[in-house]
Amino acid sequence: MSMVQAYLGELEQEAKTTKKFLDRLPEDKLTWKPHEKSMTAGQLALHIANIPGGIATMASEDEVPAPDFEKGFPQPSSKAEVLDAFETSLSTARSILPTFDDAKLGATWRIVHEGSPLLELPRGAMLRVIMLNHLYHHRGQFGVYLRLLGAKVPSAYGPSGDEAPDFMAG
Repeated sequence: MSMVQAYLGELEQEAKTTKKFLDRLPEDKLTWKPHEKSMTAGQLALHIANIPGGIATMASEDEVPAPDFEKGFPQPSSKAEVLDAFETSLSTARSILPTFDDAKLGATWRIVHEGSPLLELPRGAMLRVIMLNHLYHHRGQFGVYLRLLGAKVPSAYGPSGDEAPDFMAG
């Protein structure tokens, strides 16, 4: 199995869990946030939804400009917008990732600012850290949002306090 096949398999497995989390976003709490410095629940959910496709698209380039974090994150107008974005994002990742062979995964990928590299790492490491690990980090963060909002938190790798893992259901 190639590295990209392993990443795709992991993304497919984790997409099921991520969708469970996004499905629990309360429609009437899209603009809620736990702290003034935090993203809103809708912004965080939309960010999570956009990670697979956005990062796969970035990975298809050898270098990309540094992101502008000052502009903030878009605010969705509905939960349907978040769920549609997630499906589109997964579709994008599913179409781009299979084009990477092991040589491309081993090639250097960069974030640059004014021509100078800010971050350089093998493309495969970029996918591991910025696509997959980043997704899991924000999904865990979103689980805390769900708890604070009084929504039921889905299980991920074990029980959540609200439900047993899927492998124990039945």
